Amino acid sequence: MSSFDCLLKPIRINRMELKNRIVMPPMGTILANEDNSVSERNIEYYAARARGGAALIETEVTEIDSYTADPGMLGIYDDRLIPGWEKLAKRIHKEGSKLCVQLHHPGRQASYQGIKPPKAPSKISCPLCQDIPSVMTEEEIYQAIDNYAQGARRAKEAGLDAVEIHGAHGYLIAQFMSAYSNRRSDKWGGDLEGRMRFAIEIIKAVRKEVGPDFPIIFRYSADERVWGGRKVAESVAIAPMLVEAGADCLSISTGVYDNLFSYLIAPMGVEPGLNVEAAAKIKKAVNVPVIVVGKLNDPYIAESVLENNKADIIAIGRGLICDPELPNKIKDGKIDDIRWCISCNQGCIDKLLMTGGGVSCLMNPEAGREAEIKREKVENPKEVLIAGGGPAGLEAALTASSKGHEVILCEKSGELGGQFLLACVPPGKQEISRGLKYFVTQVEKSNIDVRLNTEVTKDLVKELKPDAVIVATGGKPLIPNIPGIDKENVVTAKDVLEFNKVAGKNVLVIGGGIVGCETTDLLLEYGRKVTIVEMLDDIAKDIGLGPKYFLMDRFFHHGVNIITNSPVKEITQDGAIIETPEGEKTLSGFDTIIIAVGTSPVNELAEAIEGVVDEVYVVGDAKKPRKALEAIAEGYEAAINL
Repeated sequence: MSSFDCLLKPIRINRMELKNRIVMPPMGTILANEDNSVSERNIEYYAARARGGAALIETEVTEIDSYTADPGMLGIYDDRLIPGWEKLAKRIHKEGSKLCVQLHHPGRQASYQGIKPPKAPSKISCPLCQDIPSVMTEEEIYQAIDNYAQGARRAKEAGLDAVEIHGAHGYLIAQFMSAYSNRRSDKWGGDLEGRMRFAIEIIKAVRKEVGPDFPIIFRYSADERVWGGRKVAESVAIAPMLVEAGADCLSISTGVYDNLFSYLIAPMGVEPGLNVEAAAKIKKAVNVPVIVVGKLNDPYIAESVLENNKADIIAIGRGLICDPELPNKIKDGKIDDIRWCISCNQGCIDKLLMTGGGVSCLMNPEAGREAEIKREKVENPKEVLIAGGGPAGLEAALTASSKGHEVILCEKSGELGGQFLLACVPPGKQEISRGLKYFVTQVEKSNIDVRLNTEVTKDLVKELKPDAVIVATGGKPLIPNIPGIDKENVVTAKDVLEFNKVAGKNVLVIGGGIVGCETTDLLLEYGRKVTIVEMLDDIAKDIGLGPKYFLMDRFFHHGVNIITNSPVKEITQDGAIIETPEGEKTLSGFDTIIIAVGTSPVNELAEAIEGVVDEVYVVGDAKKPRKALEAIAEGYEAAINL
């Protein structure tokens, strides 16, 4: 087994010495105050990761211009913001780490809802944001350069240890650097030298403000992963230019907003270390440390990258949101205790960007709430009975046990895991099994009394006499009232995912939500021809944008027939009668018909024990079928409030 000598070895970036090679890269949280100042939530969130052993904490995108700063985003565009940064720096230093701010301007990758236009090098809108930008004038370009420099000056005055200039992910600097978004013909565009001028002038201006020994990190995408965008060969060529201008370290990422939900923040199924080979080529071109990011939270893979001299420093983002103590656990050899990020993106990306609210994590319900959550032992422990060993029940059991309660966890089946056991079966979903292993391992190491093949009944509750019961009994396949649904060739998605039923060669899937789509994905692996019929106007509406991107690509490649806006009226011997917008239609020629229209709660226990026990909490699918993000959070909330 590895001792992780490379990961734990110190390294210098200019004058700054890092105690190990693990860095927390910038990731948005929306935890700042409304006026863009550092909040207590910011401080406690980052302090937890510093305390957990990361050598360098890089704050999320931090605006260098008040024009671009939305409420909840960090800013460093005014001297009034310096005191908050001073407070954060002192706290991070107290926890044993260094602090770096990422200087940021979104350029065209911003949407101000028609109030004002974003600013960009050219009048070309971002395909994702789609607002038409105003073309930056010479005066505005020089003002932006000075804004970056003044942001760096404020960071140094506040006692931070370094600055990172954000030239990645298609933001303003990247827009100037890339022919994909820069169509200028003046000195700020055209050829490579012109396109690089903005970035180089920013580095020089920052260096002038902070002096020769203050570390400057420059982050950029080695491969923008868009047609006409910068590829690795060009990224290798510009690396020496950045270093010559004054960059002390290069941080290598990938992508622009066009692939925000596919490669930039790679979901499960995308290979780990997706940027390593690009970083290795850039490392050969320069003599400064190179940071690489991209699904590298597995310490064995991270160690291998360093051992093979493909990078100097490993950036772990979502892995540290999920487990702030990850570096300490690596140092102490407690690999089994790492709470694994499963790259689901439900809390850190989908919630943040699509539904609003601050950062969270499916596997770690405390993420983003460090300022309000204090997990302490209770003075008067309770006897807690948990019904159901799925994700919600497992989280509830571990949280209650950690607070000192006496916990009995009963699972009706012979195996812990619940819906996670099925969720990890479809292609590319295997990372879920790693998350499940964490739960099971921690339960085994705890004092929790686990009773498999044990259904919680009213009689059992009367016998055990617990102080509280947490009902986490999950859900079951919803069987709609459709004529013909009882035919022999009709099965549930659960039957297929559990490999209890084998589908024929031509399959009709009724239901285009996450279960129907992932069951289809599995069937494609076995060479089945699949038709999906969905009553709504689109399929995969409950799937995150990252997984959906790759899923739809596979569906297209395999020729999946998708029929929407078409409720099923009747199931026939070899198909179904559906109601389409054009009228009634008969689908035929199918060997197997799979029902995947949703889940119904299994919560009879709660009603049965009403009046038998004082405290009863219903969580997860037993309360209402939703995603694991909500289920685990509810299990946690029930237990933390006991």
